[in-house]
Amino acid sequence: MTLRAKVVLVALLCGPALAGCGSDQGARPVSSTPPPASAPAITTTATTLPSRTATPPPATPSCAETSGWRTDARGPDTMSRDALYLVRAGRHACFDRVVFDINGPAEAGYVVSYVPVVAADPKGDPLPVPGGATLEIVIRAPALGTDDAGHQPGRVLAATGDTLVTTPGWPSLRAVRYAGSFEGQSTFAAGVRAKLPFRVITQAGPQDQVRRVVVDIAH
Repeated sequence: MTLRAKVVLVALLCGPALAGCGSDQGARPVSSTPPPASAPAITTTATTLPSRTATPPPATPSCAETSGWRTDARGPDTMSRDALYLVRAGRHACFDRVVFDINGPAEAGYVVSYVPVVAADPKGDPLPVPGGATLEIVIRAPALGTDDAGHQPGRVLAATGDTLVTTPGWPSLRAVRYAGSFEGQSTFAAGVRAKLPFRVITQAGPQDQVRRVVVDIAH
């Protein structure tokens, strides 16, 4: 075989498979790129708050005792000659109370009614009171200082128009004013939040020496 033929034969054999014909100096080594490191997992910790028990509101009294009270006028005609010497008030769960203390054991009548305005005795001047309604309370006993029994001479219950009780923050009662004493009976104006039901009772005081007329006004 001639030299030219050998060269051609070598070229034909190396063409299909270059890797078998010497070293591959022109090729760059292929390096595999490692995958990016995965981000660390985020762990969420749930914080459990301590449970709170709501404090229930204070129980509202049923006030069954006031369910039968009325708003109409009422009162007996019994007269007492003993002096009415003290007016005071008290607050209860279902009603506000006004107490009229009479210095003697005899029964004393009363008239209690809602009116547009109380007229002061004896002139008849209007006597306004705070609140949405006016309760006129007539106790059939003379006020201290106008009686003829001789109790505590020189002292009087109050002057006409005086405010004897003031209770602006109470549920029912707002104030009590003295409207005067005339012809053996004493008149008072009670300011009430609204025209609320009421009751009137009488009680014997200590050792049955005091008579009390009690007016309770429902809340």
